[in-house]
Amino acid sequence: MPEDQYYQSVYPEDVEKAFHAFSKLLSSKKAREALQNAETALAFNVEIFLQPLRRDLAECFDLIADMIRERGTDGSELQRMIPILTDWLDPGREFALDISRLEKTIADKKRKHPDFVFAFKLQILIKRYQEQWEDDSLDASERDCISQKLEQMKRTLADHMQKKIRIAQRAFAPDMLEMAQAQLELTRKRGKVLRIKQELLNAAQGHTQHTLENLAKIFQDVEPDLANTILTQTQALISTGSMLTPERSSIPNNLKEYKEELNKQSERIQQLDERLKSCSEQLRRLQKFEDAIFNTYGEQLRAKGIQFKKTAKVDKTGIGGAIKKQPASRMVNRRP
Repeated sequence: MPEDQYYQSVYPEDVEKAFHAFSKLLSSKKAREALQNAETALAFNVEIFLQPLRRDLAECFDLIADMIRERGTDGSELQRMIPILTDWLDPGREFALDISRLEKTIADKKRKHPDFVFAFKLQILIKRYQEQWEDDSLDASERDCISQKLEQMKRTLADHMQKKIRIAQRAFAPDMLEMAQAQLELTRKRGKVLRIKQELLNAAQGHTQHTLENLAKIFQDVEPDLANTILTQTQALISTGSMLTPERSSIPNNLKEYKEELNKQSERIQQLDERLKSCSEQLRRLQKFEDAIFNTYGEQLRAKGIQFKKTAKVDKTGIGGAIKKQPASRMVNRRP
């Protein structure tokens, strides 16, 4: 179908009319400058693409800090698990710079492509109709009218994405391949940091479990009155005739305080378990993203020197066992 006939068949009559007011708002020099500044800071800024890696590294250090505060942790073991920031942030930033540059390049090309311009308009109008539909002051007839327009726009956009955008994207294939390679490298960096985080979570959980078990054994099968008597005598023993160490952790005054400490340790174990599950899910999502890149650009990436290999695949294996060896296609860059 010729392009003009295609647009006549799917283009709602009120699209241009409805979009006119929006275009008018962006027509001034001040608005265009603000739009450019917003896109530079919020859409194509390197920090947007680097932020997930930053967040994962920060969580690793949060875990290190938590373990330093925990009783009985070993300094040399903690030191071994501290990530070296220059190994992750610096190369990660280079890949994020490539992604942001290519995103901007592709976006600039899309601005000049009629199929993408049409899709932009539909997306903006859909958002506007959704905001209008959520307005509580609308009566039933107005809400129904907006609902019909909203559904029409959604159907048109879905049809347009299938028929036109999929074809139009071929024009950006070289840029998208280069961006996919940078995304792949940044994803791998983040995946390795998540595995460090996973190791820290496992260590923290194991240590806390050990502490909880040791504390629980102290008054196992001991009557409450006897437990309180023992705590009272222990308190008196260390406080009589001696100088207390500044900010020394106090002994529980009674069995109630002791049980509260046990409950805190149990809650910490549960929280660590939830964080482990979240970390494993993040790793699974990253692997799915890698798979999508491989399925789309596998041959082209192979031609650039990136080869497939078998690596560990994250799977659900319960607490503290998130990594297990399974066959899985992956790529590795063999370039120096």
